[in-house]
Amino acid sequence: MWEQVRLNQILLITDGCSNIGGNPAHAAARAREYGIAVNVIGIIDGSTLGEAGEREVRQIAQAGGGMSRVVAMKQLAQTMQMMTRHTMQVTIQQAVNKELQSIVGNGLTELPPAQRMEVAHVIDRASEESGLQLVLLIDVSASMKGKLPQVREAIRDLEIGLEARKGQHQVAVMTYPAADKAAKVVSHFCEKPGLAALGSELSAAGATPTGPALQEAIHLLAKGKEISHGNLRNFAV
Repeated sequence: MWEQVRLNQILLITDGCSNIGGNPAHAAARAREYGIAVNVIGIIDGSTLGEAGEREVRQIAQAGGGMSRVVAMKQLAQTMQMMTRHTMQVTIQQAVNKELQSIVGNGLTELPPAQRMEVAHVIDRASEESGLQLVLLIDVSASMKGKLPQVREAIRDLEIGLEARKGQHQVAVMTYPAADKAAKVVSHFCEKPGLAALGSELSAAGATPTGPALQEAIHLLAKGKEISHGNLRNFAV
């Protein structure tokens, strides 16, 4: 049953504030309306991200119904895997909780301990077996120069982690800014994003249009026609 469920995520990796194209939190909120969770990792490297940068990271994730973390480069790979898995669990838990409310009038926290534990096992199994469609949205503005080799390594580690799951996954990689638009697709949806071909694509330059880039990521996910519009009524507990 769970292999028929497809969860949609955007994982944004950035090291600074958006400086062109409007408020990215508004784009993240639009993603949430379409059943897409937006996770955000703010990268620091030898200094702080800055108050404005950390605030933007939190606001984007909050608006997008996802998680946010500010990490050093050495923590990037581990954080990418943790956030991807945890957001799947949270999304499924929210859907199951909604189903329980509509069927029996009680949410997860109101169930007896034994039943609550049983539901928790179902959620764990669902997050392991359900499908995942993930867009890695990578900031390659000028300030990211020097960090991109570690970003490539983190993507490789994420691939390994996803391959260990029972559920199917499709990963696309987008970078921003692009020469003639906010963002571009450097690897279309597949199980392995072709890291060898990404070397020349991940080069840093330009401004930081995070909001428009998020819109491009939403459009890419929408093309897959797997957008749930927040409706996971086919869940059963």
